[in-house]
Amino acid sequence: MKVSVIGASGRIGSAVSFLLAKEPYIKHINLISREKSLSKLTGIKMDIYDALAAEGRDAEIEVHSEKDLSVVDGSEITIIPAGVPRNDKMSRLDLAKENAKIVKKYVRGISKTCDTKLFIVTNPVDVMTQKALVESGYEKNQVFGLGTHLDSMRFKVAIAKYFGVHIDDVRTRIIGEHGDTMVPLLSATAIGGIPITRLPGFENFPYQKTVDFVKNGGKRIIELKGGSEYGPASAIVNVVKCITNNDKRLLTLSAYLDGEIDGIKDVCIGVPVKVGKNGIDEVVPIKISDDEFNAFKRSVEVVKNCWNEVKDI
Repeated sequence: MKVSVIGASGRIGSAVSFLLAKEPYIKHINLISREKSLSKLTGIKMDIYDALAAEGRDAEIEVHSEKDLSVVDGSEITIIPAGVPRNDKMSRLDLAKENAKIVKKYVRGISKTCDTKLFIVTNPVDVMTQKALVESGYEKNQVFGLGTHLDSMRFKVAIAKYFGVHIDDVRTRIIGEHGDTMVPLLSATAIGGIPITRLPGFENFPYQKTVDFVKNGGKRIIELKGGSEYGPASAIVNVVKCITNNDKRLLTLSAYLDGEIDGIKDVCIGVPVKVGKNGIDEVVPIKISDDEFNAFKRSVEVVKNCWNEVKDI
């Protein structure tokens, strides 16, 4: 399987390139960046080869400039974490206008010569996913974003820690914007198949504190170490595995809605989707509580408003 990573010299791009190279099903990786970062990419390539040698593995890793995106051709998936990073004073939505230009440039260049799946990581990821979908002209199943997949995992960790259970026993998800209006679904949260609301100790569960922790997790990591990389990179590889293995797993990714959830249309946002070899096999129209649905609609409006600001850029 061949994968391309655009923005491979950045924190997330380099981390995900390393993790992908360790996967036995990945045989060929294109590391793509701006001209001024090519020497850094060469160093990343050398470092990855050293790590693979220590494990008795090999892969074909190539370094390319963004000036020739035809090298993407043949890639099953093209991962795009490229963009202006945010600092700890910025929201993800603050990045929208600059990153819309970057995403537009890349996906237009790719779609001229290539047929691939576009996996968007650039923030604000919901808006950038829609930008990629519109500018590429690809089918909606081919274009998706990391969405609230990482947020859902952060929420899962917090629940497991509070209840003192194995993380694999926790089932939960967050939908909506990957940002301040994300919507945790307590109605869809269970531990070992038991709804969380029926478990001893739930009455003291610090729900709002936990939600705030999840919402501000990325910002706090920026404050402490300059930016996140291991979490997003691992979440990305998780999705790539689902596609490669045709797992049909339900993940919460940023996907285009066309009325599947209560008639909501023309927005890319974090929703439960079935992930398989075609990318997004389907949006899953789950039933949630009235309060959760109202919060989701507010989240949709925030993303739509941001989209209206960048759609013509």
